[in-house]
Amino acid sequence: MARNARGTDPDGHHERMSASTERWPRRPARAGRGALVAALAMSCVLAFAPHRASSTPPIVPLGPCGPIQRKHDAVELRGMRLRRLVGTPLERLGMIAWRDGRPEPIPFQVDERIASHLVMSVDGTLEEDDTPGILDEDDTVVFMACDAGQRAPSGTPPAAEGREIRIDDARTGATAWVYLVVSDAPPHSDRRYVSYDPAQDIVATSRWRIGCVEALPSYFSLALSGVPGPNIVDGLRLRADAVLRGNLVRWSISERDGRNGLVGWREGPIRVIRRSRHEVEIGLGIHLTAGILHSLFYAEHVLAPGSLKLPFSPSVFFREITAVGGVDLQGLEGWRYLAPGVAPPGLAIDGRMDGTEQGYAGRGRWFALTRPSEALLVAVTMSPELERLLPLDLVYLDEATRTAPPELVPGSVPFVGLRARAVERLPAGRYRFQLRILALPGWEPGAEALRLREMDMPLSATVSIPRDFPARSRPRDDRPESP
Repeated sequence: MARNARGTDPDGHHERMSASTERWPRRPARAGRGALVAALAMSCVLAFAPHRASSTPPIVPLGPCGPIQRKHDAVELRGMRLRRLVGTPLERLGMIAWRDGRPEPIPFQVDERIASHLVMSVDGTLEEDDTPGILDEDDTVVFMACDAGQRAPSGTPPAAEGREIRIDDARTGATAWVYLVVSDAPPHSDRRYVSYDPAQDIVATSRWRIGCVEALPSYFSLALSGVPGPNIVDGLRLRADAVLRGNLVRWSISERDGRNGLVGWREGPIRVIRRSRHEVEIGLGIHLTAGILHSLFYAEHVLAPGSLKLPFSPSVFFREITAVGGVDLQGLEGWRYLAPGVAPPGLAIDGRMDGTEQGYAGRGRWFALTRPSEALLVAVTMSPELERLLPLDLVYLDEATRTAPPELVPGSVPFVGLRARAVERLPAGRYRFQLRILALPGWEPGAEALRLREMDMPLSATVSIPRDFPARSRPRDDRPESP
C-alpha cells in the first residue's frame, strides 16, 4: 500500500476491539473481562478471513505489471490530496496509465465516506452519503500499483484537466505513473479483479474463492494455477484461556462461544470490504462485543487491520492469558510448511508428525504453505510496542487422525496458526496489528522473503498537476504535493 494513505482501515483508523452497542443489545460486563475478549478478538484476526463469489461481471487476473512489480499493493489517496478536485462528480472521473507509448484506461474505485465512516450496503440498502456521487475530501480513490505505467509523453496531456500520480518503490527504486482525468466522457475500464455475492457471503478473485457462514470462514478454494480446487478449510480455531488472580476462576473461550454476523459490505473492481460484528459469551450469562472488524479483499491478497485498546493492564485482574488463532485445513498432502526456524524446503505435510515436526517450536510473524510453483503466505505485522511486548509462537500440527470438533472431517492436515502468550502483561494503551494473506502463483524458493521485505517498505505516492495541461485549466498552484 502507498504511504500517506492513512492506513488500510476503510474507516480511516484501525478498528477498536472494544464494546459496541450497534444493533445488538449490550449486557453488563464486569471490569477486566474486556481484556480477555480483546485477546480472543486479536486471535480472530490472526485467522483466515471469511467469504464467497459473485455473478457479475466476470473477474480477470491482475497484471502483467508495469514498472512497479507489486501485485499485493494498492494505492489509496484521500480526496483532499487530489489538488482541488473535491466536489467533482464521480461519473466525470477516469484513470489511465501509459504503456508502450499509448494511454490505456485502468480500473479504479472511489470508496465514499461520511466523515471517517465508510458508506456500505447494509441489509441490501446503501447507507446515505452526505454528498452522494461527489468526490469528498474524505473519499478514497483506490487503484493497484501493478497497473501503473510510464510517464505521459511531453505535450500529450491525457485530458483537459486531471492529476498526475507518481508512485515510488523504495525497495527497487522503480517509479511509475497513473493519471486521474476529469472529463464529460472519461476513459473507462471493464476489468474487474474481485466480486462479491452478499447472499452467499462469498468473495471471488481469479486466485481463490473464500466463503463464510455466520461471518466465520467455512470455505476456501484455491485457484493459484487457474483452476479452482476443493475446499481446504475444515474449521476455524479461536481459543483464549485465562486465569484470574489467586486462581479463583479459569476461563476458556472458543469459536463456539461467539456470535458473529455480517454488518455491511462495499464492492468495487479493485476490492471488496466486509464489515462484521463478533460477540462473545464468557459464561455466567455475560456477553461482550469482541469487535467490529473489516476484511479487505484484493486480486491476490487479503488484509485485516485491527487494534486493541486497553484502558488498563489485564494483569490487574488476570494472572495468565493465552490466545490462539488458526485454521484447521484439509487435503494439503504434498504441500510444505515454511516459517522462521524451518529449514528449506520446509516441513512435509503428510498427516504424520515426525520427530522434526514434534520438536519444532518456532517464533515469528509469518508462515507459508508451498508446493511447486504456488504458495500462500500469511503474515502479521504489529506496531513496534506490541511486537516488543507480545512475541508470537507459531503453531503447526500435521495429524490425519486428530479430532478437533466442530469440523467437516477428522484430521488436521495441517493446523496452522499463531499463539500469543502472557497477554496479561500488556500495559494500558492502544496496539495496532494487521493480518495479510498473499497468493503467490509462480512461487519459487525465496519469494516469500521478498514479499516480507515489501511489507516493511511500503510504496509512496505524490500527486501533482501536469505542467503540460492547458494553462487555462491549471490552478495557479501547480507545485507537486510533498510525500
